Amino acid sequence: MLDPSIRPKTVQRYLLPAEKCVIAVRRHWSVLIRPAGAAAGAAALAIAMAMYFPEENAVVHLALWPVVVASVLWCLWHYLVWRHDYFFVTDRRVMVTTGVLTRRVLMVPLDKVTELKFQRSLSGRILGHGTLVLESGVTEDALKDVEYVPWPDTIYVRMCDLMFDTKG
Repeated sequence: MLDPSIRPKTVQRYLLPAEKCVIAVRRHWSVLIRPAGAAAGAAALAIAMAMYFPEENAVVHLALWPVVVASVLWCLWHYLVWRHDYFFVTDRRVMVTTGVLTRRVLMVPLDKVTELKFQRSLSGRILGHGTLVLESGVTEDALKDVEYVPWPDTIYVRMCDLMFDTKG
């Protein structure tokens, strides 16, 4: 299950020479709902305040637009973060890469994952995302909850197939 919007070069830079990528996805688009809603709300509030206050009140009008610009830039930042966050599962490892300016790669060897489960809230069931919970024997749980995973039931089954090596 490879997301076609992810360039092969993006995946290859994290793989070992003999490693094969099985799953490569971005976080679900619904992670952008809150930032987009906040930016739209700020813009609507600014427009309502601009219509309410007379044009002679220049202080209010001048103070509104930086708030709108800041909220739109904040929303665009979240979009950039979403575009650069990936969830990879190879035949050997589970990885999450995050960050726009500073890159962070979290990794757990697949053979160290002792328990795998997924959770789906009502909104996750409606929109098609969930949270994968990985328990491992590694002392530091750097990669425990992976939120906003698209198709979590399909990814869960595919990861179980890799963990239990049902083909061999």
